[in-house]
Amino acid sequence: MIWLLIPLVVMALIPTYVTLAFFLVWHFDRRNFPEPIQDQEPETLKAAAVVRAMLLESASLTFLMATYPLRLFHDASPARSRRPGQRPVILVHGYGGNSANFLWMQWRLRRAGFSNVYAVSYTPPHINARKLAAQVARHVERILRATGADKADLVCHSMGGPLSRYAIKNLGLAGKIDRVITLGSPHYGTRISALFPARGAAAQMRYRSPFLTELAEGGDCPGGARFYCLYSTMDNFVMPAGTAILDDARENRPMPGLGHCALLYSPRVAAVVAQYLIREEDTPSQEPAEQEREDVTVAPPRAGKH
Repeated sequence: MIWLLIPLVVMALIPTYVTLAFFLVWHFDRRNFPEPIQDQEPETLKAAAVVRAMLLESASLTFLMATYPLRLFHDASPARSRRPGQRPVILVHGYGGNSANFLWMQWRLRRAGFSNVYAVSYTPPHINARKLAAQVARHVERILRATGADKADLVCHSMGGPLSRYAIKNLGLAGKIDRVITLGSPHYGTRISALFPARGAAAQMRYRSPFLTELAEGGDCPGGARFYCLYSTMDNFVMPAGTAILDDARENRPMPGLGHCALLYSPRVAAVVAQYLIREEDTPSQEPAEQEREDVTVAPPRAGKH
């Protein structure tokens, strides 16, 4: 019996080690290569806040890994619109992920009244980012045909942001996307990518890579879409943190105290995403006070609560 527990213990420890390793890299990068965000100097972070962010990130990564196989059962391509007339919301995951990464966000958005919410997958992550962006474009086109909608909204985590921008700019999605909300997306790359083999999308996501520099030419918010960027100065995958913002975005909004994966499971983030999806005027949004106090949760939704 004890031999059966060993693999479970190892699987539980992996997210902890990964989180610790990436936060050590984050600390080194922040200390040795500080860069201002929108002309604001990096804020001083207390040790307790960093430890709390690490714990939340580890729990979030554990939940992400545990739900990873659920892609096999996840609804990625709708047969028809669940609510006719409502613009579909398409969720685009990051490097190495899949549609199951958005299970919790999808559930929260549906509870908030967004019926036509669909998560998609692209694979494998090590191929050229242009080919991955083409998969994203095909998913969007298929969902638009299936729902009969003229436009869609995108919610993108991590590399899903640059891939969606490429698809809008170069693959025919211009004019078909109303708004794009990015969560911790390395729009100008991340130094952490230098730790991965220099091939395919990992190499293209390196900080200030030729691919991302070319993508920003002519404006970093293409196709007439409205862009909103959520970022965190404690993002342990996006370094420097300022690479997660876009100069031409309608709003760049910090999400304090959250690591990279924790952005997917934060009630605060979900509340802001819902606000952006219903916003008609580009006025600063006001986040509910009680949402500001909510911690990240990684618990799956309980059955029977709708």
